[in-house]
Amino acid sequence: MIFSRCSRQFLTISTLIYPIAFTTFAASNTEPLSSKEDSAPSPTKDPLIHIQIRGFHDSVVKSLNNKRYSQQISDSISAQEIGKFPDKNVAEALQRITGISLSRVQGEGERIGVRGTTPEQNRTYLNGQYLASADWWISSLPSRGFNFTLLPADIVSSLEVYKTPQANQDEGSLGGAINIKTVDPLFAESGRGSVTAQVQYNDLSNQYDPQFSAVYSWKNPSQDFAFLVTLNHLQRSLRRDGLESWGWHERHFDLTSDGQLETTNNPDATYMNVWTPGGGGSAVFIQDRILTSLTSSLTYQIDHNWALRAHLLHSELSADNSNQNFLWQPGKTLDAQGLVSSYEIRDNTLVYGELSQAKSKSFNTSMEAIWREAHIQTQGFHLDLGYTGPWWEAQYQVGYTIGQGGTDEDNTAQFSANTVYSYDTRLPKNIQTQYALSPLQADKWFITEARSDSQDGKDTAYFIQKDFSRHLATPGLEKISFGGKYKRHKRNFIRMRSVLGGLNGLAAQLGTSLADYPAPFVDGYLDGIGNEQTLKLYSFADIAALEHDFSTLNFTQEEEKNSRFFIEEETLAGYSMLTLSGKNYNANIGLRLVKTWQQAQAYERVATLPDAGPDYKWKTNTKSYTDLLPSVNLQIDLTDTVISRFAVARVMSRAQFHHLMPSTNYNVTQAQGQGGNPNLDPYRATQYDFSLEWYFAEAALASVAIFNKDVESFIEFQRQLERHEGIFMSIDRPINGNGGTIRGVELSYQQAIAYGFGVIANYTYVDGSRTSQLSGLKDWIPGTSKHSANLTAYYENNQLSVRLAYNYRTEFATGVGETKMDDYGQLDGNITYSLNENFDLIFEFLNLGDETIYTYDRNEDAPTAVYRNGRRFYLGAQYRFDTK
Repeated sequence: MIFSRCSRQFLTISTLIYPIAFTTFAASNTEPLSSKEDSAPSPTKDPLIHIQIRGFHDSVVKSLNNKRYSQQISDSISAQEIGKFPDKNVAEALQRITGISLSRVQGEGERIGVRGTTPEQNRTYLNGQYLASADWWISSLPSRGFNFTLLPADIVSSLEVYKTPQANQDEGSLGGAINIKTVDPLFAESGRGSVTAQVQYNDLSNQYDPQFSAVYSWKNPSQDFAFLVTLNHLQRSLRRDGLESWGWHERHFDLTSDGQLETTNNPDATYMNVWTPGGGGSAVFIQDRILTSLTSSLTYQIDHNWALRAHLLHSELSADNSNQNFLWQPGKTLDAQGLVSSYEIRDNTLVYGELSQAKSKSFNTSMEAIWREAHIQTQGFHLDLGYTGPWWEAQYQVGYTIGQGGTDEDNTAQFSANTVYSYDTRLPKNIQTQYALSPLQADKWFITEARSDSQDGKDTAYFIQKDFSRHLATPGLEKISFGGKYKRHKRNFIRMRSVLGGLNGLAAQLGTSLADYPAPFVDGYLDGIGNEQTLKLYSFADIAALEHDFSTLNFTQEEEKNSRFFIEEETLAGYSMLTLSGKNYNANIGLRLVKTWQQAQAYERVATLPDAGPDYKWKTNTKSYTDLLPSVNLQIDLTDTVISRFAVARVMSRAQFHHLMPSTNYNVTQAQGQGGNPNLDPYRATQYDFSLEWYFAEAALASVAIFNKDVESFIEFQRQLERHEGIFMSIDRPINGNGGTIRGVELSYQQAIAYGFGVIANYTYVDGSRTSQLSGLKDWIPGTSKHSANLTAYYENNQLSVRLAYNYRTEFATGVGETKMDDYGQLDGNITYSLNENFDLIFEFLNLGDETIYTYDRNEDAPTAVYRNGRRFYLGAQYRFDTK
């Protein structure tokens, strides 16, 4: 049993860690020494329900105090600051912090990276503990990065980003750790609450949606028991207009006698390794999101020494959506012996092609109508028992978190034809298509595929943790801390695919054409994108009518064994940390030792008879590894207003779940496939940090931070010949490749200037460099934007509050294949007018410039997406009340 191994290893870790602590105890006297943290001015307590009550100036002061008196290099943002910005979830609030990069999906902030790393390389915590996550998108593979669409910004007391680790914090972050703090209800005023109601308008979907949130806190008369609850119900109707392409891959082409291109496996082909699209289209994505969340915090002060706290979170997102896409599919055409009669190859990329009809199939491209029912949720429960005495402090924590859900139904109707068509990607941020058979001739496009798929994932974690600290009386030695933690983390993923949906099955039962489901096309499609040769109008399908016809079909689903997996990780960690303090400095020196046991299970394809279908077996692979993670954080007060910080640490981040699958899946005919690698080692790095901070006024800061991360190994995909079913196949398998360096500079400036005006600005430069182990070429480090910046201008008086905030990042590799996202900037704003001390009017806007998202694969002649999400506007009010 893994658990029994954990018990034995706990004794080993204790043997290594605890002597460090007790050696220090021997040097202490019998009189406790008050810590520098105790003597320093404490940050202003800021209950959640005061988001709009106190001035923005106070919130800036609080955030600067959190940064100034932290022993780590860190940044924070308080609830008041979040409330003054138009940010609608936690990720969008985090984007205002120096060094944070935001990834948006359907126009909403979804995931964040820290200091040039990808979202899955950083951990997110709620009140210091892991928070499980799930994904609704049918094609998503489970990520270690948190999906922030489940967390509205209103639940937050403060957001803390720790850029340098210390030993008493969980491991797992390569760039930094994000801690979402909720309010301790004992510090909130009893009987106080607030209600916020808004209407959202999206100028692309042309829909109005309600937004509601409420907060209430209560304490008993003796003030030893308190609770606080928050409730959010947010609706959002969205539309995304897009040009797409996908499946770019290398193909060999020969010239036919009449000058056409035909695909070939000839190693001496006329054109070798031409970067060729698999398909693409003009897509209209429509979604109705309903987010409902409930949080509750409870505190019971048992006596003078003991306090019990409980935290509960439940958040769920309904994300039903539809996607209609008129396709061009060169991959399907070429695989059916079609030819390219007219073409242009630029930079070894097939940027223009006129495709013939398919020869071995009855169709070569399609219009696709998809509708989905999707639902995800996350929940967590966390008990925290704390003891504070004259000598000792202790904390006992236990809890669990579960994230689950996905796409319950993914229905697809595909209407196809066999027609000559062309595509053209030669113009920037545009895909031009022409069809011999018009996309408006709905009666010529017949149903060829009917599918009903589904996907489900579950992320579960349980933990138990004990932490102890003792104040010391020896000059220069402030406190010794030590503790241990056991965590069990399980990730399960399954995708179901329907079968027999083609012309020999369910599609034939329907026997309909696109003309049987007429629907009006959307207004203003692709305004500002493309030109007159861009497909901006085609036959649209009535989803409700399709859904009715699909209900008459008897769908049969089978498990998609290629993507199925179950992974369990058990970790046992112990740490010891010494806190030092002097007149002009404080520091902590610590050591964290963590043992990981990994069990990875998945289906692996096995040999079958030539005429038999594919066969699989369930395979289990186990692995364990140990990490020793020392850390040092040093703060020196150069003057009363200038602080310098130095830090050095060893950090680690575990590999993606789907990379750890012990499976190999392939196509026998094509003799190629993909494999997982459960023996992957984590990302490991040594990092060095320095910062200089000048607090030159009460609400002002000028700072510079320099960081360097020497990463031992990045994951690469190695293509190699492996023998399966008696033949050699080309298999892509993840390996630990060469390491690299992520280094950068952060600049930050903020100041309340005069007469209510102020500015907050930051800039981050990141230089990521590595050489691919496989190609020997310089390679991009995923998640690394070379430049990112935030600029906020604000004005505030007793009645009026105005915020204009601009966020920008340059292009970066997404970590998916060779896809890169282009530069992106967005302007958001908030205007709040206080009618009286209890009532505010609020107007907010997001993406005022109606910016588009652009991604490409390998080079800009291979676009993968040009997306427009539209502007969002909010109008509403907040009412604060007192029931005392």
